[in-house]
Amino acid sequence: MEKTYTVKQLLDMLVKHLQLILTTMFAGLAIAGVLTFFIITPKYSSQAQLVVTLPQTENTNVNDVNSNLQMINTYKDFIVSDLVLNQVQEQLASKYKIEMKPKEIEDAISVEQNQNSQMFSIIAKSPKSVDAAHIANTVAKTFQDNAKDVLNVDRITIISNAVAESSPVSPNKKLFLAAGLILGILCGIVGALLLELMDRTVKDSAFITEELGLTLLGTVPEISDKEINANIKKAHKMVDGGLKPKIGQKDATTTEARRRRSRV
Repeated sequence: MEKTYTVKQLLDMLVKHLQLILTTMFAGLAIAGVLTFFIITPKYSSQAQLVVTLPQTENTNVNDVNSNLQMINTYKDFIVSDLVLNQVQEQLASKYKIEMKPKEIEDAISVEQNQNSQMFSIIAKSPKSVDAAHIANTVAKTFQDNAKDVLNVDRITIISNAVAESSPVSPNKKLFLAAGLILGILCGIVGALLLELMDRTVKDSAFITEELGLTLLGTVPEISDKEINANIKKAHKMVDGGLKPKIGQKDATTTEARRRRSRV
């Protein structure tokens, strides 16, 4: 038999295990903080912007312009070709002492095109901001030197050289901390619900009648420790009050005892 829970019952479960939820929340935040500030290596981004123009003729029309835009995909493939990457590898090693393999250079760069524009950007990412700028500029210059002959383009203009940025683009510290906080809360909620579902102790009369199918004959009210201590003190007072004689009775008993001794 499947048991359903009301929203109030679920909230009561969460409140009951509030300490667990808070613990996992701060633990998730702490783990995210350690990963963000001490483990994950920050990366810096730099971009160089270029414009490529095809040879112009007297019969140049809209179709030629569209063809020029479509050529951007060809430029992207050419930038990551062995011809360009091998030259970039050599120049980075000789000029800037940056040792990278062609595959590593390919993974470090990306090409983005503005919508319906002949302008595109070569973006490089590296753990060092200066290296990112050197990589982007070297790739852009190497592409410029080779594309005129290989792709038969009229003019390649680097309109913006890459510069070293002071702030890393990854990891996103605020996003990581927020994600750690949320995951910590979710883990706490799941843990609280699992503890409640795995707890098979009898908590109310509904468990006896609904889960076990037994008849409820009666209930014993729950008494708090404070009430128990108060009742014990009250009982002690009643017992002490019944055993101790009153002052008049004590004096009469003492006098009678003295009379018996004098007779003897």
